[in-house]
Amino acid sequence: MEKHLLLTVSEKLGSIYSVRFAGQFFSNKKDLKLALLYIAPKPVAVWEEEITHESTLQVEKQAKLYEKKGQAALEAAKKELLKVGFDHKQIHTKLQIRKFSKVMDIIQEGEKKGLYEAVVLGPRGLSWLERAFDYSVSRSLLEKKANFPIWLCRKPDVDRTNVLLCVDGSKAALRMADHVSFVLSQEQKHGVTVLLIKKKGAPLKKSEDSIFSSTKEMLTRNGYPESMISTKMVEASDVTKAILREAVQGLYAVVGVGRTGAGQGRIRKLFMGSVSDSLFHELEGAALWICH
Repeated sequence: MEKHLLLTVSEKLGSIYSVRFAGQFFSNKKDLKLALLYIAPKPVAVWEEEITHESTLQVEKQAKLYEKKGQAALEAAKKELLKVGFDHKQIHTKLQIRKFSKVMDIIQEGEKKGLYEAVVLGPRGLSWLERAFDYSVSRSLLEKKANFPIWLCRKPDVDRTNVLLCVDGSKAALRMADHVSFVLSQEQKHGVTVLLIKKKGAPLKKSEDSIFSSTKEMLTRNGYPESMISTKMVEASDVTKAILREAVQGLYAVVGVGRTGAGQGRIRKLFMGSVSDSLFHELEGAALWICH
């Protein structure tokens, strides 16, 4: 079954991290389709009373410059993917002029129904998300729930393997398990460790056996082999630090979490929750996958 990923690209070198991660993570690339998205700035607006032949030429010149930068960035990203075994037919490039903010345009593209399994962001994309907290955007846009998983690739180590799937019995964690199993359904390179962290002094809402059983059921639903699934329970006072420690010790390529951002704006809902918020800022070496 084909899997479609949306990779954001910029002219900054850091955006290549998301491309390299996607290229190195998958050993079986034949079922992947990759869309590379570059969002170009809007040319500076000119007031109607200021429109002249010279100002019109300047706007056209600026637009062509932005397009040239965008095409160069898309070509550089495409070359990286071709180097690691993708075929030209698997890669689609898209350059568009910014409509709202870069992050809102990414959200709108990512929400096209049934088109993408995940949106993949490198360090540049992460900085757009961070700055987006200060943007004043229409409440109707902010409050709409995003419907796609997001992969955050701040600076992943492409030599790592396997997925650390963090669970707590929530629906969001089960959706992440479903996402992981679908992405890895034709992938024999990566095993999955299901990690349950019991916070000291706080009882689990569901039993350990129940959480592990439902997660395994979700993982195997898409054909992921049970033999490649392991489970681990850790007791810790700080959930985030425990996850970070496990990620480092196990040299995991991916840390997958479900997020709970109820009552927050649309942009924060993309990846915010008490644990996913901290992982967003602190996780290094592994990509962070987040499902609502």
